[in-house]
Parts: sequence; structure tokens; C-alpha cells
Amino acid sequence: MNKNEGIIIYNHPKSTSRNSHPGFFEAFRLLGSAIICIFFLSALIIKASPLLCPLLCGRETLHNSPPSSPAAILPVSCHSHNDYWRERPLFSALEAGCVGVEADVWAYKDELFVAHSLDTMVPNRTLKSMYLNPLIQQLEDTGTSLSALPATAPRGLYKSRPTQTLVLLVDFKSHPESTWSLLMRQLEPLRRSMFLTSYVSNQKITRPITVVVTGDIPAHVLNQDESAAPRDVFLDAPLSNVQSGLYDAANSHWASMSLPKLVGRVSPSGLNSLQLDKIRSQVRSAHDHELQVRFWNLPTWPIGLRNNIWASLREEGVDILNTDDLQNAANVLREDDTP
Repeated sequence: MNKNEGIIIYNHPKSTSRNSHPGFFEAFRLLGSAIICIFFLSALIIKASPLLCPLLCGRETLHNSPPSSPAAILPVSCHSHNDYWRERPLFSALEAGCVGVEADVWAYKDELFVAHSLDTMVPNRTLKSMYLNPLIQQLEDTGTSLSALPATAPRGLYKSRPTQTLVLLVDFKSHPESTWSLLMRQLEPLRRSMFLTSYVSNQKITRPITVVVTGDIPAHVLNQDESAAPRDVFLDAPLSNVQSGLYDAANSHWASMSLPKLVGRVSPSGLNSLQLDKIRSQVRSAHDHELQVRFWNLPTWPIGLRNNIWASLREEGVDILNTDDLQNAANVLREDDTP
């Protein structure tokens, strides 16, 4: 018996020409087993983590079951980042109590497809099928009726907090003008039902759904004449440019930016005093313009650092917690809100 690189090779007593064959087949068997293990492990990770869902976001099967107990859900200030990657788009966020969901859209053949990239588009994953129609159905199921309520206080998606609005963040990925035109057309059913937050006569009227756009948007959207027609689609203002005076409650709803772009590298111990000062300054500026603050590209690992960052952002007055881990974020936020 010889040992060669950790593989035990038994010499055949009658022939020296086959000495290495058992070792070869043993190595081949081990390699095959390793490949199978890696395959199943990868499948489990993909199933469990929305961070790897670009591999799955072209799937055609959608699990669109609504929340099981909507009356018992207390909304919290979390935003479902890349919500369309989830196994249950929209409804996972509603079940967690999030007040924001995000969809990347591409204009193609007179339709808005929801996808991370062009090569992951599939026919049934559209803004209407995944978000607009389900939202209308949810609002109708809750018995939303504006006739018996003040215009400023319609019944929203969360029965525990009827005046809470849900932000639908639409990220334009294709040609701005055609995407804008399609979006405005597809929002008409919500507009007719008075489900959309609007700005009219120098007043923002909050309703069940607040549509916010980001990405490649037409330039004229920022300069829309407020006296011409009510605005019911708002901007996700660049947080670093809020002080320019271009963005306020009349044209924007959120003010957002990448956290590392503002503060640089975050150490394992969390945000330092200089970084916190930068965040505090940006939050103050946005609030002065009546805008809610959201940071994206937050650390997700290790969990201790992530939770530390969440706590720091909340302490500095950041309004919306951008997250992939909906349930844990919602639990943390509810604990913070407990007296």
C-alpha cells in the first residue's frame, strides 16, 4: 500500500499497469461528491437569501398570496430594497409592515417590465401585475372609500394605522421619456380612485400610495409647473444636493444617497464621530425641506455591525431603513418604538 497526495492506492498483486486505477476512481468519486454538495449548498443559499436572487428573478412563478392577518400588522419605517427579487413581491413587505417597496422598471413594447436587467425580463413580471393591480385589490379588500372620510385621511393598506402611506419606489432603467409616459398612463386607475398622494394648491395630501421615481428620469419632471395640474408622482431627491433649493415637498418625497458615498469606509466598530456629524448635517438639511431621509448600500455583514449601523441611523433621525432583511429590520424598529 502506497500513499500519494493523501489518496490511498492499493497495488494490484498481478499487474503493475493498473496500480493507479483505484486511486483515480476514488479521486473521481470524491470530486463528484464535492460538486453535488456545492450544487445543493448553493441552491439552499439562493433559496434563503434575496441578495443572490438575480439568479432567480427571471422565474415566471409568482407567489402572490396576501398577508394572512393584515389587521394585526403594525407598519414600521423599513423599505424593501429590490422587492421584486423576493419570492412574494410586495406581500412579503406588507407582511413585515414595511412602508416602502422598490421596483426596477424597463419600458418595452408598450409595457413596464420589472427586472434587474434586460436579460432577466419575463412576460408576467410587469409593474401592473406585480404591484399596481395587487395594490388596487388590497385597497378594495380593506374597504377603502374616500366618500366618508376627509380627503387628507383615507384608509390605507394597514388597518392598524389607516393613514399610513406606502411608498412605491419606481427606478427607471430604460429610456426616461417612454418610461415616464407609460408610468403615468398605468397609474390612471389609482389616480381615478384617489389612491395617490398628491401635491396641489401648495399642500401635500397623503393618500394610501405615494409613487416616488428615481434613476434616469426626464428633466421636465423636476420643473413641472405646479399650477398646471396636481403632482402625484414625486422624486427621490439626491440627498447631497438638497441644499441646492431644487428639491422640496412640492416635487420630492424622499432624499436618498449611498451611505459609503457620504461617510466613506465604515469600520467594524461602526460609525465614528466625524461620520455621524456628516449624517446629522444631511438629515437636518433634508428635514428643513420637508423630505424623509433614506440611505442605501448599508453594511449587511456581520450582523452585529449591521444592527449597530441601523441603531446609529435611527438615532440621527434617518426616517427610512433600507433593508434586504425585512423581518429582522421590522423587529428592530418595533423594539425601538416600544415605550
